[in-house]
Amino acid sequence: MIISIFSLLYSDGDGGLERWANDAVGNWAFWLLILGLLLLVPGIYYLMVFIKQMKEFRELMKTDSKALFIKNQDRIEELAWRLHPKYERMVIEKKLKLKVK
Repeated sequence: MIISIFSLLYSDGDGGLERWANDAVGNWAFWLLILGLLLLVPGIYYLMVFIKQMKEFRELMKTDSKALFIKNQDRIEELAWRLHPKYERMVIEKKLKLKVK
């Protein structure tokens, strides 16, 4: 998006970054800007969902109570699966610590 903005704003640039941006995208600058804006909305949504899931996962993993962990085990494992394999390893370590099968 930034390159296409430079290309649109400085299409007759004398040199440097403006000239490079114009050469890089050429006549596609407008369409690249539109595509970037369209992809920005789902990207922000995905980031917000990721942060929300991360907070929930960390909150559920704080417990040292075996009963609470077992009660929330399905949700914890689902969040770990959605987030990243390193969180799955954290769940396995917590299970070993609390002696949960």
